[in-house]
Amino acid sequence: MKYFSTKHALFVVPSNRCNEEFEKIDKFLELLEKSDIGKIIEKTYKKDTNKGRNGFNPYNMMAMILYCFSKFKSSLREMEDLNVFDMRIMYIMEQQAPTYKTICEYINNYILPYQYEIFTMITKAIIDKFNLDISNQYLDGTKIEANANKYKFVWKPTTYHKKLDEKIRELLSNMGYNILQKEMIKSNQFYDLINEFVKTKNIDIHNIPIGRGKRLSKEQKQYKLAYQYLLKLLEYEEKEAICGKNRKSYFKTDKDATAMVLKEDYYSKLSHDFHAGYNIQVLVSAGIITMYGVFQDRSDHYTFIPMNDLYYKFYGKYPSNECADAGYGIYINYQYMYEHNINNYVKFQSWEGESSGKNPQLFYTFPDGVLCLNACIGKEIPFDKTHQRNKNGKLYEFTGCNECNYSYICKKKLKNKELNFRHIELIPEYELFKEQARINLLSPKGIEIRVNRSIQVEGTFGQLKQNMQYVRIRRRGMEKVKCEVMLICLGRNIRKFFSLLDSKDIRSNYWKKPNNLKSEKFPFPKQKEKKTETKSIT
Repeated sequence: MKYFSTKHALFVVPSNRCNEEFEKIDKFLELLEKSDIGKIIEKTYKKDTNKGRNGFNPYNMMAMILYCFSKFKSSLREMEDLNVFDMRIMYIMEQQAPTYKTICEYINNYILPYQYEIFTMITKAIIDKFNLDISNQYLDGTKIEANANKYKFVWKPTTYHKKLDEKIRELLSNMGYNILQKEMIKSNQFYDLINEFVKTKNIDIHNIPIGRGKRLSKEQKQYKLAYQYLLKLLEYEEKEAICGKNRKSYFKTDKDATAMVLKEDYYSKLSHDFHAGYNIQVLVSAGIITMYGVFQDRSDHYTFIPMNDLYYKFYGKYPSNECADAGYGIYINYQYMYEHNINNYVKFQSWEGESSGKNPQLFYTFPDGVLCLNACIGKEIPFDKTHQRNKNGKLYEFTGCNECNYSYICKKKLKNKELNFRHIELIPEYELFKEQARINLLSPKGIEIRVNRSIQVEGTFGQLKQNMQYVRIRRRGMEKVKCEVMLICLGRNIRKFFSLLDSKDIRSNYWKKPNNLKSEKFPFPKQKEKKTETKSIT
């Protein structure tokens, strides 16, 4: 008797649940049709015609890949299996079953070159379908581990390069060359000097004695040492070129990845080891990811402007209101919002201290000057021995600090607390930008925007990293990583599209402020109580 064997033909009758799912797929295909991404596929597909056998339907392939990403199936092997065993994918592909290699080639040839166009066209179609209001944009970022081996990172050899430059200058001085330039000597310049030295001293570089007991002339020793320095200089220049200006490390297996501490390690306090990672930024509005970006920065400071530039490039306008956490609240970002008429709802870096009352606002900037907590007007003085830290910074002097009842707060972090004055460097324009952000964020509308930011953008990362289990990037290289992140974000938007089809209450803001909501106020610091002397009666 044979066990676990069957010869029965399998015939599956679609149920009502299957028909409902097929109706959703039809609406999804209608969405792709209205988005006009078919024109992009047609433009690319014409280049590959008349090359052997007919390939798979490129339009069905696009729909299949996006649908798989919306169902949390982002692995190429999983997609290959779904094409054979999943009725929904078979319905989209019309029972064609491409292999994982075919799917990979399709992503690289059809999606990667036009990733931002495909993403924004489909996202706009979803927004227009449900008439969503995207005037409020919420920005946030996270770090995701790259597909690179651990402990294979290379640090930018800035310090070693400087020491090597000093050795090269000393060697060239001994060789008879006087280098006056302040910039570090480059490899091509050093190579030309070595060749000139060889020709001048008539050194036969092919017959230099090698081995123990061989005596070398002074010129031969200098040439060998210069050659060693040249090889090391080439190595340092190559590493610095790979790192670029804005980062200090890279990984050998993925040179676009940067060594950084991931958020899981930072918050859990379990490890502070460096991992290969990318900084993923998203703009979210009405529960939809409107723009994405992949960066090599370890902080969020300088990702704000590139993200808004991308938004403007593909949407033709800047956000009306933009909200972000304190990681983006620096001077150049505030200046950027002011120049492009973006309403400022971005927290500044001292927001947490001011809201809790631990580090209150010490100075108030007005168009006419600067006031301290004691209503003392600061006097602008020139920079003397103190170093000017900021390009647009100004130095102010406040006097009468010993008689001030707020000096216990103002001088809390100063070393010399007995002085009757205090110097502080401020950027007046930056302080005005912070004051505008403070007014906007504490208003009833600002409270509503802050609550929606924590719900929408933080919830989006929760869905990507927790529900979709997207905690490690599969592809390597910046462009391929961007394409993968785009498919993940677009899959999340399509999943939101399916949920909106079943929703009866479609809202752009998840939380609406009550009509009686009032503006918030930061706690104002208390004055130090004066000690009263008591005389004892005998």
